[in-house]
Order: sequence, then structure tokens, then C-alpha cells
Amino acid sequence: MAEPALIPVRTIDDAYHRLLDEETRPVPASYRRDNPIAPGPTRVPVARYTSQAFFDLEVEKIWKRAWQMACHEDDLPNVGDYVPYDIAGMSFLVVRTGADEFKAYYNACLHRGRKLRENRGGRATEFRCPFHGWTWNIDGSLRQVPCQWDYPGLKASEQSLPEVRTGRWGRFIFINPDPNCEPLENFLGDLSSHFELLPYERRYKAAHVAKTIRCNWKVASEAFMESYHVIATHPQILLGGVHDVDTKYDVFGNYSRAIRCGALESQGQPEWDPLPDDGKRRLRHPLNGWVYEAAGENLVRVTTPKGKTGLFTANAEPVEGELGDVNPHLCNWVGGRQLPQSELERAMAERNAKNDKSQPTHPRVAYAQMQREMLKPVVPSIADQIADIEFSSVFFTVFPNFHPWGSFNSINYRFRPKGRNPDECIMECMFLAPIPEHGEYEPVRQIHWLGPDDDWTDAPELGMLAKVFNQDVRNLPHVQDGLHATAKEYVQFADYNETKPRHLHMLIDEWIARP
Repeated sequence: MAEPALIPVRTIDDAYHRLLDEETRPVPASYRRDNPIAPGPTRVPVARYTSQAFFDLEVEKIWKRAWQMACHEDDLPNVGDYVPYDIAGMSFLVVRTGADEFKAYYNACLHRGRKLRENRGGRATEFRCPFHGWTWNIDGSLRQVPCQWDYPGLKASEQSLPEVRTGRWGRFIFINPDPNCEPLENFLGDLSSHFELLPYERRYKAAHVAKTIRCNWKVASEAFMESYHVIATHPQILLGGVHDVDTKYDVFGNYSRAIRCGALESQGQPEWDPLPDDGKRRLRHPLNGWVYEAAGENLVRVTTPKGKTGLFTANAEPVEGELGDVNPHLCNWVGGRQLPQSELERAMAERNAKNDKSQPTHPRVAYAQMQREMLKPVVPSIADQIADIEFSSVFFTVFPNFHPWGSFNSINYRFRPKGRNPDECIMECMFLAPIPEHGEYEPVRQIHWLGPDDDWTDAPELGMLAKVFNQDVRNLPHVQDGLHATAKEYVQFADYNETKPRHLHMLIDEWIARP
């Protein structure tokens, strides 16, 4: 399906390596690696996002065969703890069966097929089906069958719960329904080489939020793979050092990487006078100069550089004035639901630090030093060794749907189909924080679920990222609707800025083609 065109690959590798040459700390070897994707762009059939037939093909060719992150060790602290993992109409039950042992079973009773468990639970010694009471030990062996006399010829040795293969990486537990799959270590390749200073084995789960999104799982996943969308969807982030030629992309086997550097030269971004520092909630769009200012509950006043104004709702619906069309993401950012004032102040201070050009050192260097100081009480043995580049946004995608972030950013994403519906998915955000060297921490074990119409700010544990997610997720159902409405048979990805979505579809091509 993928159709690369023979044009030169555009990268920022040279500028990026010059940036590393100016580092204040030794740079990990993984940051020196270049592995750009083959030339593009890539055309992908729209049906991949909308077709039930293609969705069913993904189930057979990918979800039943690929390694996928199912849960985290922090979800299962005690022997007998279990977590259901649901994916594309299938369900598996991951169980801690020993002090350092985990198993996963098909989550279905062998009698009449009822799910054994719908929700996570703890300290189980058995799994008794709520329908008729057939019971298994946590090691999967059959324990009891009520009225067993009524099943002549039934042999307990043949009635163990069918297992699926499990593996672990960085305290994440992976499962694979394919009994003939390659080992997880082979599938992941050298992924661990990117996390040498703080491997994921030394991180704990500090937050976990999940939300149903009305779009295909690939639409949601792709939205979090690239920086290209930042210009239009998160214009306020451009004020903090993110712009159009800011991200380095590479691919390595079954995973891809992006490094948003925060210090390279932009291409023609205009300069604007600073806004008054009077405490009011306002932002200027960095490309056209329009100012968005809170104007009462759920209202936003927008003013152009030429003085035209308009009043809009937080959903960008016009109320009055000369203007009729404004940026919906900035309307929500300024006029939508807000986080606690303390979180807003912290985020603004961080953004200002990233963009403060009044200091003798570059803002990214000053920001890195600020982050080192914050980490010293947590991981004092390594805090001062961390290179400036490791405080950039470094985000990986592990095929098919797992997004661990690199270095010292705690974000991790997972995107999975919701049931058998190609038009819905589940987006999850987990924070994986460094395990403090003093040994005192309390991991989060429950998922905080949000409904499809809930605001991300209902999950304040995500901090300012909740406001960013409101911008991202506002796009996604409209992308899905547009894919159903388009007259074109293909969507098209840029050759460089959309490296990671291109890599995803190249791997999908490969997996679909396998016998």
C-alpha cells in the first residue's frame, strides 16, 4: 500500500549534531545515532481507518500476533492480583502468580465462555466463573466443576486455562497471543539502549488516565507521533521554543524515535511585541499575531493586530463582533475549563524559562539546569550527569501501539481499539516517574477513566498536559468524520515530519503481508 517517491530525504541531522557538540554534559551514545527513514511521502488508503474489513484484518494479522504492552508491574503488587487486558474484541487476564512470575490467560470460562473477570482485582487464590461456578487456580489449573458428574469423560488435565505468552520490559508486562512469536527481546531490539541513565526498570507508575475517543486507534496514535501538528493545534507551545524545524526523526526496527530539540532556527516565524504582564489570561497566536483573552465565564475576546475584535465561546462559536473565524484550540486554552491556579502558574513559569533569552546561557541550557536541581532530591546519584538534550521531548513509538517517552519525561501513551468498532479507541496516558533513591514512593494502581465527552481537566493529575490533550482530542473525531466524508481514496504523509506515521504504516504493510 505504501508508495514512496524518489525524492531526497530532508532531515535536521547536521544542525542537531552541532547542537550536541555544544552540550554541557557528556551525551549518551544513543543521541548520536542517525537512522532516517527511506524517502517518501507515503500514501495510505482511507479504508485503513474506516473499513470494518480492514479492522478485522488487523485483528487477525496484528493484534493476534504482535507483542503488546498489557499492564505494569505496579498494577499487580501481590500474588493473586490480576488485570484484564481488552483489545479489539479480545480479552486476556494478566495475573501475578508468584513473587516474580506473571501469567496471562484468555479471559473466558471454558464452560460457556463468560468472561472470568471484567475488572481488576487482588489477592485471588482462584478464578470462579460468576455464571456457573467453574473454578481455576491462579496458575490456570482446573480446581472445581460443580456437578462434575454431569460431564462424563471430562479430564481436569485438559481443562487448564489456555495461556498466552508473556514478556517484560522496564517493568511493563507484554503479552502475545501467537504461540509461535519471536521472543519479546528480539521484537524490541535495542530499545533499552536509549534509556541507560534511567532505565524503565527504575521507574514507577505515578498516574494513569484513560479516555474513549471517537476515532480509529491509528488516527489517535498518529496525532501523538509528530511535531508537525503543533503549529496549528498547540500554537501556545510555539511560544516556548517549539517550531517548524525542531524535531529529529529516526526509525529502528519495530520502533521509531522523535527528538524535539527546542533550540534550532525556525523558518520565518514572525516576531511580535510582548503582551502586558498584568495577570490576565491571554495569549497571542505566534503566526498571525491575534490575541486571545479571557472575557468572562467560557468567553474569549479575540483582537487582531489591526484592531478588529470579536467575542467567542470557548468552543470558538461567534457571539458578537467583526471576526467570524478564529482558532478553536486557543479559545479552549484561554476560555475553557482551567486547572488550579497553582498548576497554571507552574506551567507558565516553565514555559517562560524555556523561552527566557535575557540570561547569558541559552534557555534550553538554563531549563536543563533547573530540571537537574528538581531531580537531585529524587535521584542524586545521576541528576548532575544528565545532558541538556535529555530534557527535550524525546518520544518513541513501539509497534503497534505503545509510546514510551525518553530521558526524563514521564509520559507514556497506549492507543487500542475499543471493542470491534473501527471508529472508536481508548487513549491512555501514564506517568512513569523515577523511583526515588531513598526508596519511598506510592505507585498508582487504578486507571482514572474519563468518558468520551469528559474534559481532560477532570484528570488534574496530568497537570497542564490535560489542557494540551483538550486541543489534541478536539481534532480527532473530526478527523474520523472527515475520513468517512473525503472524496479521496488516500491520505498522504510528509516524507520527513511525518516519519513516524509513515513507519507505522510500513510495518502494518509488512505484518498484513505475512502468511
